[in-house]
Amino acid sequence: MERRLNAIYLLFLIVWFIFNGRITFQICLFGVLACAGVWLLLKYLLHWNIKKELRLYKLLPHVIYYGLVLLWEIVKANVSVIKLIFSGRKPEGVLVTFESGLRSPIANAALANSITLTPGTITVSEENGLFTVHCLCEDYAEGIDDLVFARLLKRMEGIL
Repeated sequence: MERRLNAIYLLFLIVWFIFNGRITFQICLFGVLACAGVWLLLKYLLHWNIKKELRLYKLLPHVIYYGLVLLWEIVKANVSVIKLIFSGRKPEGVLVTFESGLRSPIANAALANSITLTPGTITVSEENGLFTVHCLCEDYAEGIDDLVFARLLKRMEGIL
């Protein structure tokens, strides 16, 4: 592990020299000190390591896919709400409580925000994975405990 961190320090130094375009004693001295400072900041203050970085890169395609699914669900929900409005039916709100099964607070917050962004539903509260959601009508409440958002977030939690 220490060898990888040293390689990263050398990478910083090489990039320093490339961006400077010339090599003088002052540039070398300042580059060594500046790169050491950045390296120490990453290593000790930010608890950075290469394994965390690689896990984040593995997560990137899943995050992009999640965003696309979210956009598609927003479009579908918009169409559904428009149909509800033009049908003349009077919507009667329903409160639904369900357990998300997600472990991390970040995943629970992402799920709450995704539900709220989807027209016709709004997250009323979330405590330790227990969600209370207001749905515009009973049709929207069906299957809310098995949302595609929750499944995708569980998969992403497994990567991290």
